[in-house]
Amino acid sequence: MSLTRRRLLQTAIAASVAPAFVSRAAAAGATQLNVGSIGHSIAHFPLYVGEQQGYFQQNGVDIGKVTEFSTGSLVGTAVTAGSLDIGSSVITDVFSLAKAGRSVKILGVSAGSYYIDIVASKAFLQASKLNEKSSIGDKIRAMRGKNIGITGPGSGTEALVLYVLKLGSIDKTRDVQLVNVGANIPSVLATLRTGRVDLVSFAWPLGQQAQVEDIGATFISPARGDLPEMTHEIQGVVYTTQDEIDKKHAAMVGFVRGYAKACTTIAKEPGRTRELLKGFYPNLDEKALDLTLDVYRSTSVSTNPMPSEVGFLRAVKFHQAVGLITEPYSYNDLIATKVIADAVSKR
Repeated sequence: MSLTRRRLLQTAIAASVAPAFVSRAAAAGATQLNVGSIGHSIAHFPLYVGEQQGYFQQNGVDIGKVTEFSTGSLVGTAVTAGSLDIGSSVITDVFSLAKAGRSVKILGVSAGSYYIDIVASKAFLQASKLNEKSSIGDKIRAMRGKNIGITGPGSGTEALVLYVLKLGSIDKTRDVQLVNVGANIPSVLATLRTGRVDLVSFAWPLGQQAQVEDIGATFISPARGDLPEMTHEIQGVVYTTQDEIDKKHAAMVGFVRGYAKACTTIAKEPGRTRELLKGFYPNLDEKALDLTLDVYRSTSVSTNPMPSEVGFLRAVKFHQAVGLITEPYSYNDLIATKVIADAVSKR
């Protein structure tokens, strides 16, 4: 197994990431790829599985330790600056980079459903007298006048809130207060517990942990089917740039093959996957861990590394609806189909 490599972030936007150690895998001839993710959500679990199980190393790639960033925009900046070879965040960040003229390409899907939920505090639920089975219309109307947490502007968490507010004809600046809460799960749970926010838009496993700790519960969940038009919409992705593909095509193929094998393990081996998830979330409550694993495996993981075109187009439509993009990006614009096809042919 490769030694953990530490990376030093040279600027606030992660202008460079420098490995402090050379791993045994790299010394043996594997190509080192610097990888970064947003926070520590379940969507980045395949990276952990692939590294822990040696799937990347088996395919000539060493990813070492994944560097975590507080926002997806920082991940994207680091990828386009060349500090990271691969980013793991949400498709919102890919669209933002494409909008800015960057040659960004999706290598694989980490979550084939919108794995962000809107989680309500216990106090909000008691006051509104709403629950999971309440109508989506009643839920959205109850959000008027509330403080709603998001990880930051331009994020997938904000995008979901904006979409839901638009459905209810609720003005995002006049009728609600959006609060930037960051990406640290314990800190965000504290904002719900203390009442700083009434609801928060956040990735799994925050909602599951809130339920177990009796802090709140998942209020609106696209993956659960609360918003049918978003069912199986691609959300979590791993991506790079065309420049990196041109320079490191073989390594990118190896990465995709290792990543696909990790997703296959998650989809087909629940026992082993649960043990790996305990390592990924050592402080997560056992019940919350099971809830998270169940929803992730049942809605978001595919053994096929080639992204779904339907899921991609639903993501485009969603981001157009909330005003984050105007261009009707095509599948071939943003999917690294040649890299993925080469990876599949060599599996």
